[in-house]
Amino acid sequence: MLPEEIIAHIQSPSIKNLIVDCDAGADGDDQFALAYALRAPDRVRVLAANSAPFNDNAAEMAAAGKLECEEIIAAAGLAGQVPAFTGSSDFITRAGGPVHSPAAENIRRAVLTTQAPVYVVITGCCTNVASALALYPEIRERLVVVWLALDNLEGQHNTGEYNYHNDIEGGRLLFSLAENMVLVCAGRVVAPYRRTNDEIDAMFASGNPLSVWLRRRFREISWAQGLWDLCGEGLLICPAACKMEVHDRPRFGGDGEITDFDAARRIVVVNENNAGQIIEDAVRRINGPSTI
Repeated sequence: MLPEEIIAHIQSPSIKNLIVDCDAGADGDDQFALAYALRAPDRVRVLAANSAPFNDNAAEMAAAGKLECEEIIAAAGLAGQVPAFTGSSDFITRAGGPVHSPAAENIRRAVLTTQAPVYVVITGCCTNVASALALYPEIRERLVVVWLALDNLEGQHNTGEYNYHNDIEGGRLLFSLAENMVLVCAGRVVAPYRRTNDEIDAMFASGNPLSVWLRRRFREISWAQGLWDLCGEGLLICPAACKMEVHDRPRFGGDGEITDFDAARRIVVVNENNAGQIIEDAVRRINGPSTI
C-alpha cells in the first residue's frame, strides 16, 4: 500500500483487523490500550494479543505479559474469543538475528488467513514484528505496522527512547523490512497522557470487571505513570484525533541514530494527536457496557 492509501484506509469506516503487540505488565499503559481495542468492535477486530519482551529478563516478561493479556481479555468478557501469544524470549540485538516465537508465528498465520490488511500496533519493543517480517517475507505486503516509538525524526537522541532502546537492531530491521509502516512519534505525542493513580481511579470509576481490573493493576505497578500507549490503538479507533503525514523513511547508522532518509520508501508519521479526544473515547468505551 502507498502511504496515502494507508491514511485513506485508516480514515475509512471499515473495521480494521488488529493484532495488539504490547509489553503488558512491564508498565501500566499497555493494559489500557488493549482494553480500549477490545471495547471498540465498531472500529477494530482484535485478532490476537502478543506479549513483547522487556528489559534484561526478556523471556520472563514475555511469558508474564501473555498471562496479563489473557486476564484483560477475560475481564472484557472475551475469554476464549481473543487469543494471546507469548513473544520473543530475547531481543534481536542480543540474539544476533530474528527470534522465533509463538507471537511471530501468530502474525504470519493471521496475515495469511485474513483477506483484508492486518494491522499490528506495537506499543513496546518491536522484536516480535521485526522477527516475523524477517522470518516470513510473504507477509510483508499485507501487514501494516504501527509503532509507537522514537523521540523525533531529526536524527538525534532516539536511542534513549524506550521502545527503540530495548532492541535497536530490531528497530533498524523493522524500518528496513516493513513495506507498510506508520510511525507514531512517541517523543511528540505521549506527554499529555501522563496520569496519577488518583486520576486513573476517577476516570475509570465504573464497577464493571474491566475498569476494576485496570484500576487495581495500575496501582500495583509502582512505576506506572500514564496512558501513553493509547496513542497506538487511538490511531485506528479515533483517527480524526490524529494528524497523519507522509514522510521519507529514516535510515539508521551504526550508533543507532538516524543518518538520512530514503525518499523512495516513504512512511506515514503521526507527530500530533488530540490527547483529550482519544482519552475521552477510551474512558467512555472502557467504562461502558461490554458491547457497544
